[in-house]
This record gives sequence, structure tokens and C-alpha cells, in this order.
Amino acid sequence: MPQLTIDEELLGAFLSLQSEDRTEFCVRLEEGYVLFFPDTPFPFPQSDIDFLLERKQTTASYHKNISYRPVNNVIRGVERSDREKDRLLRVMGDYSRCVRTFLTKFLPPYAATWKLDYASFRPQQEQGRKLKQKARNDLLHVDAFPTRPTRGDRILRFFTNINPKEARRWIVGRPFGEFVEQYVGAGGMPLPSGKESSFRQLVRSFGRGARRLGFPNAGRSRYDAFMLGFHDYLKGNSDFQEKSPREQLEFPPGSSWIVFTDLVPHAALAGQYALEQTFIVSRQALLRPDLAPISVLERLAGVELVS
Repeated sequence: MPQLTIDEELLGAFLSLQSEDRTEFCVRLEEGYVLFFPDTPFPFPQSDIDFLLERKQTTASYHKNISYRPVNNVIRGVERSDREKDRLLRVMGDYSRCVRTFLTKFLPPYAATWKLDYASFRPQQEQGRKLKQKARNDLLHVDAFPTRPTRGDRILRFFTNINPKEARRWIVGRPFGEFVEQYVGAGGMPLPSGKESSFRQLVRSFGRGARRLGFPNAGRSRYDAFMLGFHDYLKGNSDFQEKSPREQLEFPPGSSWIVFTDLVPHAALAGQYALEQTFIVSRQALLRPDLAPISVLERLAGVELVS
């Protein structure tokens, strides 16, 4: 169930529909499917792929991957002395634009209001990678961004395996709404309550003011705070890591896939050389908003988690 394969024939038939009729795969994503393309659904030059395969990221430990920030058109995670930095900026920009152009046609209900987030290149081998527990990719988790609160909007990610030989190997678990009750409340992570201390109210008030002044990372909601804590909690919970239902997926060379990573627990067990582009999808654009993590949590907590 977690993977739905979209081959060239199915993709062609789907894209021939009128834009307003292209909703099926949005619903599948919101239900917890990983949409898998055996062949990446847009051209990406082999010369650019060969160039990326030769790149190395900085040795600085605070850069987990090479990241590209489309809004500012900047690269992070490479050495300042890299003579090919300008070309890397161009290649990552081209990949980001290719993904955006394709998904605008493929997922039109989202495209009008989504926010273009970071892209990344992941040149490190995931198997055996030495990272702190909270940063490890090989532990099942749902995504939350420490520096970019979503305030209930959704994290949609498009991946491409450009490795010429090795598949990227994942495991995925049940969607958020099917497992979260087992790991919150009594014996698990506390749910947000209806009451906040005066200090927390002051902090949130300050954050809202900072957002109005143009600081988008300010004003972290109770939803964002919970999801950040839950991300770390799941990675450190041995019961969840060892016993929760999961399936293994393999993404061969040249393939791509899409998934809501705040909804589907996932872990990358092995693989090297993957590209990725993230979108923040508006809560108001969802076709099954009842399945969104914020909707599930607000039902369980009995309070609104975003002011």
C-alpha cells in the first residue's frame, strides 16, 4: 500500500486531463502513499548528473547536506574554496525549477499557494553514516524543521536518485493518524494542553510580532513545537524503532518519488547521491485536511494548536 507506481503511460494519461481534474494523486499523497516514478518525469542533463557525482560537501558538521535556497539563489554546505561553486549553484537551480515546473502540472491543487522551500543534494552514503541521534536519517521519523515553522502547513518532498549503480533504500511506516495515539499522552509524549504559562504566552506574542516585521522563522506555534519534539521522541523511542509496522522500499538509479514527510514515518537506510526539493503546502489547499497531522493532533488535544 505505501507505494504507488506511476509509469510513463499512466503519467501521460493523467496529464492529459483538465487541470481541475488532476486531484487523484493529491488525495493519495494525503492518505500516506509514496508516489514512485520508475523514470524521473522530466529531463535532467547527464552532464549535470556527472558533475554532481564529483562534488563533495564541506566537512563542517553543522551542514548535513549541500542545500540550495531558491528564494535567495544561494548554496550552503560546500567549501568556500570550491572553484565549481557557481556551476553547482546553476545545476541546483535548474533541478529546483524542473521539479517545480513538473509538480505545477502534476499537483495543480497545491501549486497556487505552496511555498518553495529548500532543495538539497545528498552526496554522503547513508549506510553507517556517523551523525547525532537527532540528525540520523536511518531512524524512523516524521519531518519538522527547527528553523522554518510550518504552522500547520504540510511538508511535501520530491526526491531523485542520481546514483548510476545503487538503489536508495528506505523504510516507511503507517501514516501519522494510524500510529500517533500509541505514542502520546499517558506513557508517551505529552499533548499540548489548553493552558499556557504567562511566559509562554509572552514568547508567542513576541514571535507573532516578529513575523509581522518580516522574520518568517519567528512565531513557532504549539503545533511546530510539538512536531519538533515528536521528531526527536520517535528517533529515541526503541519500541517505535524496533516494533512499529514498516515496509521496505527501494528506489533504483534514475527514479524519483514524492511523499508528505510530515505524515509518513521514513528512514533512509542506504544510498548515496540523491537530490531533493521541498514544498510547504498550504493547509487550505488540502483535499483531505482531516488526515493532516495538525488536524489529528487538534482532535486528540481538544485545542487549536495554531493561533
